Amino acid sequence: MKKRKIVSIMLVAVFMLSFVLSGCSKKTDDNATNTEPTTGAATTEGASDTPAAIDHTDLLTLDVYDVAANYQGTQGGWFAKVVKDKFNLELNIIAPQVAGDGEALYQTRTSSGNLGDIILLDNSPLQDCIAAGLIADISSEVQSSPNLSQYYDQYKTFNSGLEGNADGKIYGMPCEITNTSPTTYSDTEVAISPMLPWDYFTEIGSPAMKNLDDLLDVMEQVQKAHPTNAAGDPNYCLSLWSDWDKGGTQITIETATQLTKTYGYEVNGSILLGTKGDMKEVTDDDGAYYKILKFFYDANQRGLVDPDSGTQDWETACTKMKNKQVLLFWYSWQRGFWNTPDRADKKDAYIYTPVDDMTFYQPSDSYFGDGRALAIGSKMEGNDKARAIEFLDWLISPEGLQYLHDGIPDWSYTKGDDGKYTLTDDGLYGLMENREVPAEAGGGGYNDGLSKINQWPLGSVSINPNTGETYNSNYWSSYLEANKTTMTNEWSEKYGAANQVAFLEGKGQLSPVPYVNLILPSDTTDIALVRSQCAELMCDTSWRMIFASSEDEFKSMWADLKTQLNGLGWADLVAFDKAKFQKVVDARAAAVE
Repeated sequence: MKKRKIVSIMLVAVFMLSFVLSGCSKKTDDNATNTEPTTGAATTEGASDTPAAIDHTDLLTLDVYDVAANYQGTQGGWFAKVVKDKFNLELNIIAPQVAGDGEALYQTRTSSGNLGDIILLDNSPLQDCIAAGLIADISSEVQSSPNLSQYYDQYKTFNSGLEGNADGKIYGMPCEITNTSPTTYSDTEVAISPMLPWDYFTEIGSPAMKNLDDLLDVMEQVQKAHPTNAAGDPNYCLSLWSDWDKGGTQITIETATQLTKTYGYEVNGSILLGTKGDMKEVTDDDGAYYKILKFFYDANQRGLVDPDSGTQDWETACTKMKNKQVLLFWYSWQRGFWNTPDRADKKDAYIYTPVDDMTFYQPSDSYFGDGRALAIGSKMEGNDKARAIEFLDWLISPEGLQYLHDGIPDWSYTKGDDGKYTLTDDGLYGLMENREVPAEAGGGGYNDGLSKINQWPLGSVSINPNTGETYNSNYWSSYLEANKTTMTNEWSEKYGAANQVAFLEGKGQLSPVPYVNLILPSDTTDIALVRSQCAELMCDTSWRMIFASSEDEFKSMWADLKTQLNGLGWADLVAFDKAKFQKVVDARAAAVE
């Protein structure tokens, strides 16, 4: 895999915090089956250097409070079987994202002293919970664990920036760290970009597109030519979903938020942060957020937006992606719901379709983490705590990571004589078709049985020591060889580049920004209230604008939105967010000095 370097460094900033929270809890189940005990990887502060044996006799249910989860309840399926067989554990996923009122759930659980046994939080709430005594110090456990200890320096760098933690005690283990380097950008595709089915795009002559208006023209031609999928279900170029809105400090609708990255800006609360360090208000008439809302509105006026978009959830939208009912993808991961080498050889797969005026916001590898972290609840003690640590240590081991990133051994992939892996037919189609898993591996649908933690302790671009290749199967030599398909060959010949990133760099449309994992200040009580009220108004208005009956109504809604936001304290929110994200700007500037 070709790798490119940019100048990057890990910088951590800390600030005063304003929320005081309390306690965590755990539970066990005495009606358990037995597994063979293993030697524990964890010790406690001040304990003997020799790890104690861990008792796995009783089934232990770990409450996993997880801001990344799209599922709530007991983990089931094949991943549950792996965890049960290896550790006699079951995972109870507590998901604020799907719980109805995530903020209320968070406040209720923290105030009652029951946030979780394993906890996955964004950086700012993590800092709050540490300050309140909700998160355990796991420094000694990390150092004595065979796999977690390999990333101790990265964890310490992150934790050294915590309020009052200059000596770097380990409380949070940042997610999506990599074993590449702080200066590497490994992917050959950007995270967000327009992708169309190559067969449909070439069928209309693969026209050049200068801007979003041209993209709309192309989308309209494609949808008119293919109004239904092979099963006769209606096709739409855009199928949106609303259940990812208002997460964390975000106040905008997520689908529009992500697409601002195609025009060089990332939405951060009330501001747009550019690749050059400039900041604009989200409500700027010339800003990327308004531009994407207008794109959605124009698409809907042409009949290109799924009418279920404002009400359907992510799972429903994904089902449509798997059925080739969604004609425009923009997340790179969406291709996993459809693309296979066989389909690409028939040109029946999604690939980047260039738009000349786009400039892409893309950070480098998240070597020091991605803004979320795993932690252990402070009420976890003794053998139960050791079992939770043992599970997390396995999760970041090559074996655990292969389950997370690559699926079920011998079912999803096979190992060759050279020690490298090759995806099986089930590995290629398991996710998109939710293929049935053999009973001996846990049964049920493959997709249904994926880890519901939905977050990775080590990023997929990291190198697997078992193979010398990435955990991401898209970069396996076997996959790259199989993917020398009609589609990729035609694309490379037409655009004169081996892959999307090479093409964009050659056109001057991509200059990755240094990835900095900062612990930014939490909202004050007053700002939190303003943000909540602005988010409610912003999201509601944004959806209504997409489905406005006319351009005049669209513009009127935008003008009214800005007036109402001003009445809610918008200026104070913008000032707060600009001061907060100036730290990011400064960190990036320092990183390239």
